[in-house]
Amino acid sequence: MFEKYLSRVVFKKGSEIVEFYFRVDRMHEKLIKALNVFDRFGIKLLSIYSYMDYTFTPALPPPVGKVFVFADFTNVDVKVEDFVRELESTINSEVYYSKSPVKGFMADELAFPIYIFPGIRSIIFHEKGVQGKIKGLYEKLGDTAAVFLYHMAYSGGRFLGEYFSKKLGLRGRELLVEALKFYQASGWGRVELVEYKPLLMRIVLRLYDSFECEAFRGSDRPASQLIRGHISGLISALLNSNIRVIETKCIAKGDDFCEFIAEKF
Repeated sequence: MFEKYLSRVVFKKGSEIVEFYFRVDRMHEKLIKALNVFDRFGIKLLSIYSYMDYTFTPALPPPVGKVFVFADFTNVDVKVEDFVRELESTINSEVYYSKSPVKGFMADELAFPIYIFPGIRSIIFHEKGVQGKIKGLYEKLGDTAAVFLYHMAYSGGRFLGEYFSKKLGLRGRELLVEALKFYQASGWGRVELVEYKPLLMRIVLRLYDSFECEAFRGSDRPASQLIRGHISGLISALLNSNIRVIETKCIAKGDDFCEFIAEKF
């Protein structure tokens, strides 16, 4: 497993940072040409993110490559505007850019909205911020917060289950395995399907590195409500039934992982 940095914010002390965005057809060929232009002018890349946009129909143009670049223009012997003209002539496409007014720091100014799945706008929260919100609810509401967190997340999980059911064209165990990958892709934790016997209603999951339960280490009881509710909603939608998962093991109380067992209600 490898960590991945989502370069929405870039730091490099004392650097003049510029963000670029451009689109290209023939991604492999044009992207190489674009990177050669950066190299020719001695411009260091701080981050590059590219993907093919396949969200098109016969009425729309064919898919294009979309490229976002953060680059270091410190002590570079070319003006940004001149560089942009050279890049545009090389790839035959308009180039957008934004200069950071602050040396050594730049937040993404060209990309919005952001998506994890096609057509679903996504929002990024940092771990400490979400943990603080959850703890704050318990401080204000006591154990009532657990009910609030569970039901708040349940509907989101159900929506996601319905989305995957329509998009993936899979069924049964295969569908659940793929849907559970959402949690790792979104940074919530890593989920393993341990047992899957839906006719006997025997579904067991293990969650590793739960951001929610990590905040409650030292507790004497399982701590997952938000993620538990989300998983309950997800499985309910996938099985088209009313399902809830019960947490039987939890890292908050010293277990190596969080374990959930599904039950029908």
